[in-house]
Amino acid sequence: AGLPWIHVDVFDGVFLDSPHALTFGPKMVESIRRHCSSSVILDIHLCVDRPARYVEAMAKAGATRIIFQIEALDDIDEAMRLAREVNKAGMKCGVSLNPWTPVEAIFPLLLDENLVDLVDVLAVEPGFGGQKFQMIALQKIEALKRFREENNSKAIFKILVDGGINTLTANDVVAAGADILVAGTFLFNHVDGIEKALQELNETVSQQ
Repeated sequence: AGLPWIHVDVFDGVFLDSPHALTFGPKMVESIRRHCSSSVILDIHLCVDRPARYVEAMAKAGATRIIFQIEALDDIDEAMRLAREVNKAGMKCGVSLNPWTPVEAIFPLLLDENLVDLVDVLAVEPGFGGQKFQMIALQKIEALKRFREENNSKAIFKILVDGGINTLTANDVVAAGADILVAGTFLFNHVDGIEKALQELNETVSQQ
């Protein structure tokens, strides 16, 4: 479908305690990279216990960026250490937060332009596709946009929204300030296929 950006969710069944929240690891990421253009951005969203264990393996597998869950770490200092480790491994770094985690929890990470270049706002609970978009995500997007504008000399990051994205919710998140949209269920379950779904999403966003 000519996708320029692939978002890969990696679950270990531990961070999210469910036997159904188990996906794949570095070998699958390596295979994805091997079968797509080197220009394709390959984001790895780690919903795992002890995410630092995966940094080196994902770098070798060809990941462009590691996105870690702020809830997987004990405190902001550990988050900063992990971000530095990701950058040192040659990848970009992003941070993700669950719907009910206060957005202020990640602000210290965003004030260093060399640490995190992307914030992943989850609009659904992590782990399962097909969930309804949670409107609290719009408040977080707006708060992040304000924070970025108020600290534009330091806070240099993109706002990504993940979960419940379709032609209806896309309008709302873009209007709130989102830069990047991640869609899964809408694409793969579209009756006319992925390419038609992408066309509809692109048309929706371009009208903003």
